[in-house]
Amino acid sequence: MRKLKRWQIPLFAFAHFGPCMLSTIISVYLVDALQVAGFGSDVENWTFAAKTIVAVGLFSVLKAISSLMDGLVEVPVATFVQNLKTPWGRKRPAILVGTIVMTLSYVLFCFPLSLEENSVANSIYFGVLLTIFVSFFTLAINALFGTYEEITENDNDRILLTNIKAAFDTIQYSIAYALIPVFIGFGINIREIGLYFAPLAATILIAVALIKEDSTMPGAVKKYADDTTNVDDDEPVSMLEGVKWTLNSKAFRAWLVIHGCFNLGLQMFLSGQNVLISGPMGLNGFQIAIINASAFAPVPFMLIFYRMVMAKKGYRFAFQTALASFALGMVCMSAAYVLWVPDQMVRMILGAAGGVICSYGIGAFFSAPTAMPTQIATDQRRETGKSYPSMYFALQGIVNSIVGAVGPGLIWVNLRNVSLNGNELFGTHAMTYIVILFCVLAIFACNLLPKEYDKLGRK
Repeated sequence: MRKLKRWQIPLFAFAHFGPCMLSTIISVYLVDALQVAGFGSDVENWTFAAKTIVAVGLFSVLKAISSLMDGLVEVPVATFVQNLKTPWGRKRPAILVGTIVMTLSYVLFCFPLSLEENSVANSIYFGVLLTIFVSFFTLAINALFGTYEEITENDNDRILLTNIKAAFDTIQYSIAYALIPVFIGFGINIREIGLYFAPLAATILIAVALIKEDSTMPGAVKKYADDTTNVDDDEPVSMLEGVKWTLNSKAFRAWLVIHGCFNLGLQMFLSGQNVLISGPMGLNGFQIAIINASAFAPVPFMLIFYRMVMAKKGYRFAFQTALASFALGMVCMSAAYVLWVPDQMVRMILGAAGGVICSYGIGAFFSAPTAMPTQIATDQRRETGKSYPSMYFALQGIVNSIVGAVGPGLIWVNLRNVSLNGNELFGTHAMTYIVILFCVLAIFACNLLPKEYDKLGRK
């Protein structure tokens, strides 16, 4: 695979923006738009038809199945990509097929079979579309991220690529969480908004255009091969062999522990931030927007600072400071408790300060899940002459699914209902303690990484 030139790195980092935006919209907004429960105002715009058009019990089961599929397909997809034989290589065909099917299922999701209340047909229809979406989204993104190791020239370029990608992640989250509610307020229905964003899936074509990949057909001439090319690229790899080879890396096993810890805290924060701010912090309206903006808006600048720390102290220390920063931000948000601080303005200042402090950690957290598997795959290729980049992302994706089920799915849902001495806000307030705990565990888990990660990223 041909290496990127330095000026192409920001373009390549932007390629994932559209598909990830569609994933956020369908999971955060379109699924909720199928029923009216929980909406207080603007119901006619937050939902498809101002009524519940699915059989909630049946659809919840099918939605759970689609979430389970997100984890189950990771390893088979990685194996499929690794063994794909086409004249155009492995990654580009997988990215294209995944994006086309994913986008089609997304668009169809905006068109219910009927507007009948409690429709069983709609429930099955949306459940199937959701399963197709997550499966083919996984195919496209797994293949895309699997190129990061092969398409970059050196370690600094890989870190630059993942940091820029993290900055675009932040923009994507800001648009999804801040701009879409504004559209709703202007009277635009969420179904229309979903369709307006659908063309963004085309951003992934940037990667398809920049990837120059050899044919994987038997006997094909290698135009882009160099001394870093996988010598076993033309040999089929079994699913079990790929998993065993990937888990053979001590660094990757350590990373899975670190990733599981900090990602559980991050997902709980992202799932519960609005409830935390409106409940235990006692804020509302524009104050919530200020706190959210304080957490996300500084991220691109924090990534620059994060890179400066890394250049002086190495990757391990820089990531540990990011974990400590996120934990400290949670301490500030925990302190802005309506039972501890009567003054609303003081609570808002504490919350905003906590958001700014957290933003340093958020930037690193958005960057690391692509940076670390990419770097570990590169190191393993240097040592052994072969690696399976897509499999690293597949196994990390399984950890994501488990963490998502345990954190937001199990702990957070039940924690919200915990009260202490009659105080119903205590459970939501306690979420900050859990996030802090897992950040501290991740800080210690960073010591499991090999010593060379003290030098990674240094100038």
